[in-house]
Amino acid sequence: MARFGNILLVEDDPITVMVCDRIIKMSGFSDAVQSKQNGQDAIDHLKEIIEADKLVPDIIFLDINMPVMNGWDFLQEFESLKQQLKTSPRIFILSSTVDPEDYKKAAEFSTVEGFISKPLTQEHLKGVA
Repeated sequence: MARFGNILLVEDDPITVMVCDRIIKMSGFSDAVQSKQNGQDAIDHLKEIIEADKLVPDIIFLDINMPVMNGWDFLQEFESLKQQLKTSPRIFILSSTVDPEDYKKAAEFSTVEGFISKPLTQEHLKGVA
């Protein structure tokens, strides 16, 4: 049985999306994974959820480097949206960065619970649960 009902993966690389989707489902972490290719698509998706009064994702895995709207910009936009959400999703940065500044910047956002280095693994998921 899945531990989480609804996961949002914000990632622009289709191979990473496929791998994450497979790991999340095969591990029993969740049966429901939605993906958005950039931060703007994810913000629009969350606005639709608010308007339609639908369930908010339990967890958001967020890449940093994406076209259109990167992860940092998403987090800033999310700050203004989170008051409108019935529940607040847990947000984890999912990135291949090794830049210490990215880790420091992630710590500045109270909505970010952790930083996961790509590729996503079952061990990472155990740490989230």
